[in-house]
Amino acid sequence: MAKYIDIAKIIEKEILGGGFELTGKLPTEYELVERFSVSRQTIRQAIAFLKSEGLVYQVQGSGTYVASSATKRTVDKRRGGNVLVICTYISDYIFPSIIRGIEKELSSSGYIVNLVATGNRVETERHILQKILEGQEVDGIIVEGTKTGFPNPNVGLYERIEKMGVSVVFLHCSYPELANAIVVGMKDKEGGVIAAKSLLSKGCRTFKAIFKSDDRQGLLRYAGFCEGLLDSGIDLGCSRTKWYTTEDIDSLDLLVSKMLESDPSSPDGFICYNDQIAAALVRHYEQQGRDLPVVFSFDHSYLCEAYKGKIISIGHRKEELGTLAAKKMIGMINGQEAGSEFLDWMN
Repeated sequence: MAKYIDIAKIIEKEILGGGFELTGKLPTEYELVERFSVSRQTIRQAIAFLKSEGLVYQVQGSGTYVASSATKRTVDKRRGGNVLVICTYISDYIFPSIIRGIEKELSSSGYIVNLVATGNRVETERHILQKILEGQEVDGIIVEGTKTGFPNPNVGLYERIEKMGVSVVFLHCSYPELANAIVVGMKDKEGGVIAAKSLLSKGCRTFKAIFKSDDRQGLLRYAGFCEGLLDSGIDLGCSRTKWYTTEDIDSLDLLVSKMLESDPSSPDGFICYNDQIAAALVRHYEQQGRDLPVVFSFDHSYLCEAYKGKIISIGHRKEELGTLAAKKMIGMINGQEAGSEFLDWMN
C-alpha cells in the first residue's frame, strides 16, 4: 500500500473518531510533514485521497476542513468500534473480574472487544503491537504492560500506535519512558505503607518480604513498605526482602520453599506481593508444622477465603478498575481529554 494511503487512513480514523471536532480543521501541510516524516508531495496526495472520499474540503488560503458529509459517519462511529484488550494472563486470579468490567462497559456502548494475552513476555507483546502497525483495525487498546519494572524495547511501538490516532489506556501501571501515558490502577505505593502500618499494629518488629521485581507494582509496593517502616521509626535492617520474576512462578510452592530455606530465620511478619505468594507461604508453614507469622498480602482474592484467618489482604477493585478503564477509553476515542486515575485499596 502506498505511503500516502497509509497516512490518509490514519487521518480518516481520526476524523471519524471526532479528533478535529473542535475546530473542524486539519493540521497544516507543514505540521503533517513533521508528524509523519514524509515529503509535502506525499501529504498532498493523502489530502487528495481524503477529498476523493468526501471526508475533507479545502479553502484557498485557509486550509483543509472536515466535510459536512463526514459528520454523520463520525456520529455513527461513536456507537461502536474495535477495542483490543491486552493482558498478561487471561485466567489470572484477578484478571477475569477486570475483563468483566471492561467488557460490560464497552459492549453496552456498541464496541467489539477482542482479548489477547502476552504471558508477560516481551516478544509476544511486540508481535501483537506490530500487527496493529501493519494494519489490524483497532480504535483503542486497553493494555496491562509487560514486565513494566524492566526496560522495554516495545515502548517505541506504543508511541507509533498513538501517533496513528489509536487511543491507549494502561492497566495498573505504564512504562517510565511513556511519561504522558493514561493509566488506571491501584495506589500501589500507598498499599505498601498500609502493609507496614498493619504489621506494626499486630506487634511485628522483624519482617520478611517477597516482591515481584519485573512489574512496577512490586517495586511501588516495596517502596511504600519501606516508607511505612521508616515513618514509624523502624530501621530497614529489621526487614529482609526476596525478589522473584515471571519466569520463577511456574511452581510457586517450590519458589517459596527455596526462598525460605535460603534464610530459615523466623520473622514476626511477612509481606507478600499478592495472595498467590501468600497462599504458597501458608502452605509451606503448614507442611513444616511451624507456627505461622502474621502474613500481609494484596488483592483479597478467593485465596483469602481458602486460608481464612491466616492472611491479611487489602482488596483490589477489580471490576471497578475494568469499568473505569473502559469509560476512559470510550471518552478518548470520542476525542475527550483524559488523565490517569488510581483507586484506593479496600480494607
